[in-house]
Amino acid sequence: MADRDPAILKDAVHSISKENPGMSKGSAYAIATSTLQKSGDLRKGTDNATDKGKRRGEMSKRTRAKTRAKKYKIERKKMKKGEGMDKRSTSGRL
Repeated sequence: MADRDPAILKDAVHSISKENPGMSKGSAYAIATSTLQKSGDLRKGTDNATDKGKRRGEMSKRTRAKTRAKKYKIERKKMKKGEGMDKRSTSGRL
């Protein structure tokens, strides 16, 4: 991991390594990069943070959890009203 890596990537690699002590740093780095690219925190094909990734990198772990919970709470309310369901989706999520 280079010093130029975004904070959110460093945090993710640290978290993955802590949960899986036998895993190599390279594997943890690859998993973290892939996951963060899928979620839109890193640009596709790079380890450069998007604006969203920079914002979330500045947050504490607790604050990120709160914003994630708030997002899912809003989705659940839409589902109860019948607004959030995508007709093509079988999972019930947006």
